[in-house]
Amino acid sequence: MSSEDFSRVRRLFEAAMNLPASQQEAFVQRFCVDDSDLRDEVLGLLDSDREMDSARQLLDEGGLKRSSVVEIPEKIGPYRAVSVIASGGMGMVYEGLQESPRRRVAIKTLLIGPKDDRALARFQSEIDVLARLEHPNIARIYSAGTYEQRLAGEARELPYYVMEYIEGAATLTEYAEREQLSVRQRIQLFCTVCEAVDFAHKQGVLHRDLKPGNILVNREGMPKIIDFGTARLLGEDSMIESGMTRSGEIIGTLNYMSPEQLSPSTENPPDVRADVYALGCLLYELLAGRPARIAKGRTFAEMVASVLFGKLESPSHWVPDLSKALDLVCMKALRQKREDRYTSAADFSADLQRFLDAREVKAVPPSLNVKLRLFMRRQPAIVAAVCVFLLANGTGVFFMRRAEATQAYLEMRVEEAVSRLRTDSLRDAGVRDNSSVLLGSLSEGELHRDNIETYLVQLNPMAGIQGLDEQVVVALESEVVAAIAADLQSYELAESFYREAQEALASAPEKDRLAMKRVGLAQLIVEHAGGLEDRQVFAERLSVFEREFKELDPGCEVIRLRIEHLKTCLLFEGALLFDSSMLLRGEELPIDKAKLSLACDSARALYSEQERVMGENSVDTCETAWLLGRVLLWEGRTSAALTQLEKAHAGFLLRLGPLHPKTLACQVDNATTRSELNMPSAHEMLVEAEAKLSLVLGEEHHLALFAKSYLESHLSDGNPSRPLCGEASAHEIARSMGAKR
Repeated sequence: MSSEDFSRVRRLFEAAMNLPASQQEAFVQRFCVDDSDLRDEVLGLLDSDREMDSARQLLDEGGLKRSSVVEIPEKIGPYRAVSVIASGGMGMVYEGLQESPRRRVAIKTLLIGPKDDRALARFQSEIDVLARLEHPNIARIYSAGTYEQRLAGEARELPYYVMEYIEGAATLTEYAEREQLSVRQRIQLFCTVCEAVDFAHKQGVLHRDLKPGNILVNREGMPKIIDFGTARLLGEDSMIESGMTRSGEIIGTLNYMSPEQLSPSTENPPDVRADVYALGCLLYELLAGRPARIAKGRTFAEMVASVLFGKLESPSHWVPDLSKALDLVCMKALRQKREDRYTSAADFSADLQRFLDAREVKAVPPSLNVKLRLFMRRQPAIVAAVCVFLLANGTGVFFMRRAEATQAYLEMRVEEAVSRLRTDSLRDAGVRDNSSVLLGSLSEGELHRDNIETYLVQLNPMAGIQGLDEQVVVALESEVVAAIAADLQSYELAESFYREAQEALASAPEKDRLAMKRVGLAQLIVEHAGGLEDRQVFAERLSVFEREFKELDPGCEVIRLRIEHLKTCLLFEGALLFDSSMLLRGEELPIDKAKLSLACDSARALYSEQERVMGENSVDTCETAWLLGRVLLWEGRTSAALTQLEKAHAGFLLRLGPLHPKTLACQVDNATTRSELNMPSAHEMLVEAEAKLSLVLGEEHHLALFAKSYLESHLSDGNPSRPLCGEASAHEIARSMGAKR
C-alpha cells in the first residue's frame, strides 16, 4: 500500500469512526463505489474495531489484570476454582486446584458460550495448538472439557481447558525490571524465549500475539509463553476456510504487530517473520526500557501509520551506553520488509549469542574496524601485550633500546600464555577423547571394568606436547589419566594418579603453583565424590585450601568457582541429617530446612556466576544446575527441580555424551523426578539409564542397582508412583545406600 493510498484509508476510516455503527458500512460503500480495494480495507478495519469492542483494545500494551468482580464458579469440571487470575472481553483465567495429582492449575474459560461459532472454533484451535507444543518454556496444557455456568440469567455450557500454573508470574519486562537484570542477563533470558518460539514454528505454529503479557516468568526465572488464542498453523489456511479469520481482519496487539499483519491476505499470509518482528519489539523494550511504539495518546490510524511508515529510533537512542552492534541486531528484526528480517527466531537468537560471545554479528557485514574492536573485547590481555610489544618495536632505535628489557619480558609472558593455552587444550582433549573411547569400549563389551587400570597405565594422553620439562609432562599425563578414572568413578585410581601428578609438579625445576592448586582441588573433588568419613574435617581442609589459593592467585575464576561449588555441596549435604540405615528402616528423614534454604540460595547464585563466566553449557555450570535441581527436590519444589535437571542433562549430553556417568546419573534423577510428576516419559528414560549404567559402571554399581530397584518397585506396572523417601533425589539416595567407592 502506498503512502497516498494509506492516507485515503486513514481519512475514510476516521470519518466512519465518528458515525454510529449502524451507519458506517453504508457510508463507506457510498464513498468507494469505484474502488473495491479501498472499501474492503476500510471495512476490514471497522469490522476488526467492532469485534474487539473498541480500537483502544488493540492499543493495549500487554499484561494480565486481575479482577475481583466476576463471580467465581465453585467447580469447573473436576477442578475447584480459587480466584481470578485474569479477565478479558471473551474469557476468564482462574487459579484452580486439582485433587489428583494435587497441584495448582490455571483454568481458561470462554464466557460467550456456544452462540459464537467463530469464538468456539478459535478456542478449540488454541487447545489443539497447545496440545502439540511440549516445551519447558511454553505453558503446558493438561486437559479440556465443558462446564455449566449461568451468564445473564441463562445457563450455558462453556468450554474450558487446564494448563500449568506459573508460580510467582511476572511479565517478561516486569521481571527484568524487578530483578534489575543486566543487559547480558536480559539477552540470555530473551534468547530462551526465542528458542521456545522457534520450537513452536518447527511444530507448524505461528503465535501472532507475542508481547510482554503473553510471556510470563516464574519465580525460578524461567519464561513461559502463554495465550495461543490467535495462533495460526503454518502452511494451512484452515482458519480462513472455517471462518475463524476474515479477510482484512487484524489479529494481535498493535504495538507488537508486524506490517504484514496489518494488511493480511490469503495469497501471502504472515509467516514466522511476523513473530520475529514481535520478538524484535520485545527485545527493544527489554533494552530501551520503553516500547518500540507508544500507543498512548494516538488514534488507531496514527498507530497503524507509525507501524507501516514511521521511523523507529534505535534502542541506544534512549540508552546511550548500549552497544551499536546490539542496535543492529534489534533493528534487523524490526525491518518493515520481512525479507530484510531474520529468517527465523533461531537465527535471531544465534546473532544475539554472537554478540554475547564478542563476535561479529550478521545483522550487517562488519567492517575491519568492527572486527578489530570485537577481537579486542574477546582477548584484552593478548591485545595489551601486542600493543606494548609493537610500541616497543615501532618508535625508533632510541625507544627500542630503552624498552629492550620490557620487550623480552613481554615476549616471555606472551609465550607463556600461548603455551598454557596450548597445554590446557591438549590436556582437555586428552581427557575427552580417551574417556569417549573407554566408555564406548565398555558399552560394546570390548573392555571390562576390571581391566580399566591396565588400560589407563598404558595411555599416552598428551601426544603432541612440546617444549616442557620432563616432570611437567609426567604431571600432565598423570592428571589426564586421573581425570579419566574420575569420569569412570574409579576414585581410588584417580586419587593415586593425582598424587603422582602432585609429586611430579613438586620435583619440576620451575614450580607451577597454579597447576599444583588445580591438581590439589581435583584431588579434593575426587575425595568428596568417593565419600567422606568426616565431613567436618574435610570442610576444614577445604577452607585451608581456599585461603592458600586466594593468597596465590584469587583472579583464577575457574578454580574459585569450583571451590564455591564444593562448599555448596557440603552445605547441601549438611542439611540432610540421615544415614543409610534410616533409609533401609523406612524412617522419616529429618532435614535442616535452614541449611537447605542456604544451599538453594548458594547454588542459584553460583549458577548465575558460572553461566556468566563459563557459559550455560560448560560442564561446571551443568553440575551446578544439577545440584540446584537436587536441592529443589528436597525442598519439595518438584517442577522447578525438573527444569534445572533438564538443563543439566541437556548440557551433559552436549559436552560429555550419552554414555558418560554424569550424564546417566543426571538422567536417573531426571527420570525419577518425572515419575513424581506422573510424566509418561519417566519409564523409558530410567530403563535407558539403567542399561547404560550397568554397561559402563557395572551391574553392581550402587547407582545402577538403585535404578534397577526403582524400576522394579515403582514403574514395572506402568503407573509411576512417588519416588523413594518422598521428594528425595535418586542420586542422594543411591549415594547414601551404596558403597563409598
